[in-house]
Amino acid sequence: MILSAASPEEVSLVLPIGLLVAGLVLIGAEFFLPTVVLGFLGAGISFAGIYLSAAAGATTCAVFCVVFLAVLTLEFFAFRRLLPQTAIGRSMINVSSNEGAAVPAAAGYAVYVGKTGKAVTVLAPSGTVEIDGTLVEAFSLDGFVERSALVIVTEAGSGRVTVRRSR
Repeated sequence: MILSAASPEEVSLVLPIGLLVAGLVLIGAEFFLPTVVLGFLGAGISFAGIYLSAAAGATTCAVFCVVFLAVLTLEFFAFRRLLPQTAIGRSMINVSSNEGAAVPAAAGYAVYVGKTGKAVTVLAPSGTVEIDGTLVEAFSLDGFVERSALVIVTEAGSGRVTVRRSR
């Protein structure tokens, strides 16, 4: 019995093409469904199609690899970049924004560094202080600070300032 490779003309590519397409469809479905199973299953099926295409020759296998990578890249681009722009995509993802948030940026509190203020509430170790007529959330480096005590702002953070008791 002599074993010989089949010539490329004798190999049917129906099954490898079908497996490649089915795998890519499963990988595409992974973007919509919150499971990793479909992605791994789709990758395995696609790789099986690529493996079976090698029977038709190295060139055919290389074409299958290039097609797989190209379609996978297009799927990723379409689902990650274009889908959030559609109504269906916005309903699938949680889009949040800090626009109009009640907590100002740290840079907004930088003007208070070095200024003296008064504790409006007890700082144990956090509370509210008044600096230049503005109420600001504060964290005391000294721990407990009683109400009406004078404090000095040492640094500005996001949404609050850090203070020390004035000596």
